[in-house]
Amino acid sequence: MKRNVYIFRHGETNYNLENRWQGCGIDSVLNNNGLEQARALAEKVTSLDITMVYCSPLIRAVQTANIIVQRIEIDVPITILQDLREGNFGVVEGLTFDEVYQQFGKKFVDEICWPTTQNWDNAFPQGETKHNIFNRVLGCLNYIIYGSGDVNVGVVCHAGVLSALKCGLGLEATPNPNCSILHLQFDTETCTFVQVND
Repeated sequence: MKRNVYIFRHGETNYNLENRWQGCGIDSVLNNNGLEQARALAEKVTSLDITMVYCSPLIRAVQTANIIVQRIEIDVPITILQDLREGNFGVVEGLTFDEVYQQFGKKFVDEICWPTTQNWDNAFPQGETKHNIFNRVLGCLNYIIYGSGDVNVGVVCHAGVLSALKCGLGLEATPNPNCSILHLQFDTETCTFVQVND
């Protein structure tokens, strides 16, 4: 049996607009553009027959999830899962990308953004590795798949979560703009995820 997991990145915040690192230690809200992005995403989601929505506890993700649920009018609460939160990026949270490049070098920063399994144990000081992010988020996905029984589910989370998943599952390392959609299909017979390019 195939189960569809649609993973959405939250809408834009002012931290995104200012090109700043925004980990789980920064609980920012959507800006006006982010609210518009979430409404546009909600329109796309209406055709996906989603019956359950799971979400990071951070406000920017919860706001995005609320807009989706209101639009698709499913009669279920959003389920908040703590392990869907953004990564902890330690000392760089709140800094601009340029500031972080100057401090740590572009190569190291790019490897944090788009890791491989050879370097995904790297982290900023006091931060979390993408390997750790992957392990906790994969646990969430397994809980969702085996616990809910729903065929089509939505998950609202963050760019750091998406890049960790792409690395750990061997998916295409494509950009994750705000309110992007990553469609994963899980085969319950082979217990594997496959990326679906709709």
